[in-house]
Amino acid sequence: MTLEKHSKIFIIGTGTFGLSTALSLSRQGYINITCFDRDSVPSNFSAGNDSNKIFDTPQYIGEPDLPTRIRLEAKHDWLNDEGYKPYFHPVGYLNAAMSERVLNESSDVTTMKLLKPDAELLDTPEKFRKYLKVFTGELPGWVGYYMHDDEGWVHARDSLISAYNACLEAGVEFVFGDDGYINNFEFDSSTSNVTAIVSKSGRRYDGATSYVLCCGANVVTLLDFKCQLESKCYTLAHVKLTPEEAVKYKDCPVIFNCERGFFFEPDENNEIKICNEFPGYTNLNENGESIPFYANEIPLEAAKDIRKYLKETMPELSEKPFVRTKICWITDSPDRELIITTHPDHSNLVIGSGDSGESFMIMPIIGKYIGKVVTEGNVGLSKEEQLAWRWRPETATGRDDIGGRYGGSGHVTDLKSIKEWVSVENPEPHPLF
Repeated sequence: MTLEKHSKIFIIGTGTFGLSTALSLSRQGYINITCFDRDSVPSNFSAGNDSNKIFDTPQYIGEPDLPTRIRLEAKHDWLNDEGYKPYFHPVGYLNAAMSERVLNESSDVTTMKLLKPDAELLDTPEKFRKYLKVFTGELPGWVGYYMHDDEGWVHARDSLISAYNACLEAGVEFVFGDDGYINNFEFDSSTSNVTAIVSKSGRRYDGATSYVLCCGANVVTLLDFKCQLESKCYTLAHVKLTPEEAVKYKDCPVIFNCERGFFFEPDENNEIKICNEFPGYTNLNENGESIPFYANEIPLEAAKDIRKYLKETMPELSEKPFVRTKICWITDSPDRELIITTHPDHSNLVIGSGDSGESFMIMPIIGKYIGKVVTEGNVGLSKEEQLAWRWRPETATGRDDIGGRYGGSGHVTDLKSIKEWVSVENPEPHPLF
């Protein structure tokens, strides 16, 4: 199967995966692409609508494995593709934990130590301050390593907008609002192929050769994924700096503490984003499926963890009021690998999902791989890619919801059990459900 350049392609979702796919296909000369979303770009429902995301490349010896190879390919495009290059900020990257035991459970750290046996263990505040002068806190129990000086973070929101504008210039069409809020499929009774998609407003769109599902954590509301995907959310807060403070914090490397969290240098609004690290929250329905809901509120326990992170690292910021709070949804697969494949029951439906909280890093190239399946079928991928990214419900049996994550309570918590929430508008603890 090879798709003709004029074939009609419908892409559901205009976040990271959807825009990357639309841009990649349009650059290849496909001229009949329509994208659908409930909100305009950058969508308030997209995890990519964010000021910054970590970018780091795994350490490796010999031939890189598939996830590392994909990350390296993406790094090349962040550095060279004019559509993405302005949004890559190689300020440096540190990996940290609250004990050497946990730190050494990171394959990235163990490999780095083999590559650099003289790498300095950062186990005192003074050693951390060689790289982060703004860390005036006591850093109790912190240990870490400086991993990279040519990586750091990418500006997610601006990357989405750049890709969107490039798609518009290439003639890609977009449908937003209730007309673009796709909530149902229609299937042929004999072939099971998709015949149409239907929006919240009742509009019906048919006649596409290929239907591409790239709607992030919301994919679980459109199809039965046989428990392969679990929507989880994480929490973030912003604090505002004065212009003088912003100068002080500019160009700080990213430090990721797998038990505490991470922060970034100030963005264009002089705001610092802080995320606490933990295994995640779910929002389970009566069938045991986690369904995203969106709020600019965070659990009180998350707010406390964010302030704890600040107090340990940058205590002068720990009492600043939050100027933004948000829960951000991702889609975990059991093995944290992508799902990029044709649906086994619907041959003209392509799935692009399973971001597992790490896929904004590969935005410049993820659409190329989804696009290969759109235009050639699964055979457009290598055997290794087909195996890793296949439809694989068997991996959901006995899945580990924690997924190698640390911090917080140490387990996944359902949001309905959270009794106290806070927000910018209502900083006093209050119920949400």
